[in-house]
Amino acid sequence: MAGVRDIVPGGIIDARSRPPIKAFIEDRTYTNLPRTLGNVAARGWTITPAMRQADLDGYLAEVREAGIVLAGVPARVPNRWWGGKGNDPVFEAEEQNPDLFYVYAAVDPMKEDAAGSVQPLVDRGARGIVLEPGICDTPTYVDDPIINPVYEACVAAGVPALVMGGGETGPDLSFSDPARIDRVAVRFPELTVVNVHGGWPHAQAALGVAFRRANVWMLPDVYFPGLPGEVDYVKGIATFLQDRFLFATGYPFCPIQETIDRYLGFGLSDEVLDKVMRRNALRLFRLDES
Repeated sequence: MAGVRDIVPGGIIDARSRPPIKAFIEDRTYTNLPRTLGNVAARGWTITPAMRQADLDGYLAEVREAGIVLAGVPARVPNRWWGGKGNDPVFEAEEQNPDLFYVYAAVDPMKEDAAGSVQPLVDRGARGIVLEPGICDTPTYVDDPIINPVYEACVAAGVPALVMGGGETGPDLSFSDPARIDRVAVRFPELTVVNVHGGWPHAQAALGVAFRRANVWMLPDVYFPGLPGEVDYVKGIATFLQDRFLFATGYPFCPIQETIDRYLGFGLSDEVLDKVMRRNALRLFRLDES
């Protein structure tokens, strides 16, 4: 099997990663590291020393060794469920590691001037806007009309909305219902909606939404590969989603090298792998090819 540097010669873009930096080290992912690593082990992944020690230098070494050249770092609005430190720490991380990190800024859609905060964050350098209404202090569905002004602001600013649409995205599974992403996509046909967590565990329904709506992208990160629905995501990548699927490790919930190796083992063509592991992210987030 060809190596990743042969298949993706420009280097891999990890579209969603939470390294052990100030932005994340005090949220539940790292403060309850035994729970996080238990999740990793239960999936059958190997826990690396850098993951076990929450070590930034170790993370950076793993990234370099694996051939990752850019990593998208998502901000999280402070909340009572997962923590979150807001936008400043992720912008600081980008300033400290400008050759590796790029930023998605987070907006609390329940705030009075949420829509007005979008353009200033884009002006600051955000490549997308993170919306996680299901983990707001008052959990809210992604298709609630109260969020419409924020979606409109994303369209006006020309950036995608990274909408938490699966996994632990709310108090119950109704918050992961892909029909809600579908409604947003129909309501705002000019908006690029990135389904973060890929609608899991409703993988087939989420893929069905992406099949129907050309403005919906998939970023299942933590939930792919290695969980039920894997075969369906792979089929989507190989066919209608090859131009709208984003590689992401969801680190530290998935180890970097093993995740890459799994992608390389799916039997996808080199052209498709180059798209999902690099070129799609370059195009969507308007990243510098160099």
